[in-house]
Order: sequence, then structure tokens, then C-alpha cells
Amino acid sequence: MMKSKKGFTLIELVLVISIVALLLMAIGLTSGVKENARVHAAAESVKSLRTAAESYIAAGNMTYTGIAIAGLQTAGYLPAGFSATGSNPWGGNYSIAADSDPNKVDISLTGVSTTASARLSSLFTNSASATSYASDTWTAIF
Repeated sequence: MMKSKKGFTLIELVLVISIVALLLMAIGLTSGVKENARVHAAAESVKSLRTAAESYIAAGNMTYTGIAIAGLQTAGYLPAGFSATGSNPWGGNYSIAADSDPNKVDISLTGVSTTASARLSSLFTNSASATSYASDTWTAIF
């Protein structure tokens, strides 16, 4: 007579653990893809803001003093639907302002993680004169 076994075999446990590990890995990869998409979407918006700022100067303004997103929209340098508030990929704000050197412009994003800020900075290594990160705010100076 055979006794009925209670519990799981070693093979069953290995299979369940393997499936759980694969699911966790898939979730991790998905979150990495999402963060990558956020970083690239933010970078495209920063490029649009920089282009708008350059158009502001090309229109005859001698410095960036007085530059603002609303003014860039009114002048047609940014789409009217561009929202500076709560619209960056992390739910934070975009801002643009004259740097302490009025011949340079600061473009900032709030709500940015440390990891995302490092990736954004690496994307603008060759084009920004400087980037910085403090208190969840990433800033590039052009």
C-alpha cells in the first residue's frame, strides 16, 4: 500500500519559484522601459523649450531677461497647448527663466528622481553649459 503524500515535491517548488522570478523580472523590465520613455519625453520637451528660447533671442531680444513660457506661447514659439504645470513625465512642472547670466537660460523640471536626473544630464552633456539637481528639481543651463 502506498501512502498519500502531503506537500509539494522539489520539482513543483522549483517550477513555482522560477515562474515567480520570471514575473518579477518582467515587471522590473517594464518599469525600466517606462522610466526610459519618461526621460526621453522630458528631453524632447527641454529641446522644444530651448528652441523656443533661441527663437526669443532671434526675434530681437538682447537677453533672456523676462522670458516666460506664457510669453513664448503668445509669440508662437511654443504650442498653445503646452502646459508648464504638472505636465512633465513625473507630474512636475517645467519652467524657463534667465540665468544669473542673462545671456543664458535655465530650463527646469520638478518632481524628477535622482536616477532620471542623471540620465537627463547625460543626454545634455554636449549641449548644456551645465546641469544640476537639487530637491527633486533638475536644471539645465543653455
